[in-house]
Amino acid sequence: MSGARTLNPVGWGYLEDALGEREREAVLKVAGAWFGGKGLERRPPPRPEAVELPRPRLTPPPVLEGCVSTAQATRLLHARGRSFRDLAALRGATLAGVPDAVATARNQAELERVLQWAQAEELALIPYGGGSSVVGGVNAEGLDEFDGVVTLSLRGMNRVLDVDARSRTVHAEAGILGPDLEAALKPHGLAVRHFPQSYFHSTLGGWVATRGAGHFSTGLAKIEDRVQALGVTLPDGRRAETRRLPASSIGPDPNRLWCGSEGALGVITDVHLRCVALPSLRVSAGVRFKTFEAALDAARALLHAGIQPTQLRILDPYEHLLSRAFSGKAASGALMVLAFESAGAPLQETFGAAQELCRQHGGEVKEKEAEAGVGDWRNTFFRQPYIRDALLDYGVISDTFETAVPWSAVPGFYHAVREATLKAVTKVCGAGAVSTRSTHCYSDGLCLYFAFFGPGRHGSLVDQWWEIKAAASEAVIANGGTMSHHHAMGRDHRRWARTEIPAPFRAAIRAAKRELDPHGLLNPGLWFDD
Repeated sequence: MSGARTLNPVGWGYLEDALGEREREAVLKVAGAWFGGKGLERRPPPRPEAVELPRPRLTPPPVLEGCVSTAQATRLLHARGRSFRDLAALRGATLAGVPDAVATARNQAELERVLQWAQAEELALIPYGGGSSVVGGVNAEGLDEFDGVVTLSLRGMNRVLDVDARSRTVHAEAGILGPDLEAALKPHGLAVRHFPQSYFHSTLGGWVATRGAGHFSTGLAKIEDRVQALGVTLPDGRRAETRRLPASSIGPDPNRLWCGSEGALGVITDVHLRCVALPSLRVSAGVRFKTFEAALDAARALLHAGIQPTQLRILDPYEHLLSRAFSGKAASGALMVLAFESAGAPLQETFGAAQELCRQHGGEVKEKEAEAGVGDWRNTFFRQPYIRDALLDYGVISDTFETAVPWSAVPGFYHAVREATLKAVTKVCGAGAVSTRSTHCYSDGLCLYFAFFGPGRHGSLVDQWWEIKAAASEAVIANGGTMSHHHAMGRDHRRWARTEIPAPFRAAIRAAKRELDPHGLLNPGLWFDD
């Protein structure tokens, strides 16, 4: 992923990394097989310059010249996140609900000038990191009551400010991308090891603002557990800086107020983040199980035995089959991806104990097959959003949602949600598939990550998606899951997410919103409005 790359204005990631024709043909072959050989009509995305946007309603002041743009290309690039519904909407001839301007602050002074302008003109302001939100978190939708909407990109504030190797922390600006942060730490013998699927396109500030999670995070999967301190700027120019402390019991943790706030309680400008030592030892294996349930039982046994792998990921038989199918290979049963890392501490004893425990639960470790399976999954992982783009050309509805439940709810939750989602996909699309993987495990529960696929109808994809999304979400809530383990709430989840947030706490957050953002300018329309 090195070298200059061009962000795709109407698709995921970089244009240079999109699927080539040979890879596209393989994906289409798999999709056709999963949909009973149904023919799929190809409609490529529109040329970016052909997408019609409303005329901008704003004229930036001269003091912000060079910092604020109303150009069509810039507004289109920042018009939506990158969920399925976002990308389907971007393929229309016209697009409503877009920012009137995009401000890219390059330093604190420019940021404060943008905030002053927005407050003086009472403009809605949407903080924006890498733009990889898949829950509508950066969309300028439903904001017609404002005289204008400004998307505030933090990508210009992307410096590493300090590395404290003794404390193993890094202080960096919010707009730095994952790979750039990792590269800056390597000479110090440190690493972040926080790998969301959006790793190449998401920012440190975005991770924190959404309470994101990485899929290879060395025991600290959730980003809020790695935040040591934060710097936040409010619309009126006030700045809040939390203390750099390893732990404290002085009242509620102020960091947690802004972690997960999605830019609605202030603009996160910089983060002190806990790092890990750069790993020097690594062992991994793939473990096959006959059933997903057996693999989940083995994972629970590992955690309860005090064994904490760096990565513990489980693909159900459908997910395993799909990941292998894109490589032209067959698969059966569930696959556990098991990995341990250290900066020098011996691993073999723990690794051996983990494998033995898996065998006691029916797991089978075959090195060559295991490595092939792990490699297929790893290769597919970062390619999946590009595969989704290619499928969208053929009108295929392809999306994911993730949740978390206690171990006591498994496997009943898995079957109930999977069956409800498959029923909805079949009803809406006539055919389809649902696959599941466990991405994060804890002593008391786990994250289940569902994917659904079905042949949609060009021109009706967003409406069809919403019908499936609503059915799946109702099943998640009815069976006791959270609406999001790490994708955040955004605008897509707010109607269901409130069910897991107590009313007194919602009232407290509304009070915080009135104090921190009294004019309600920051990312309006999230759950704070209740």
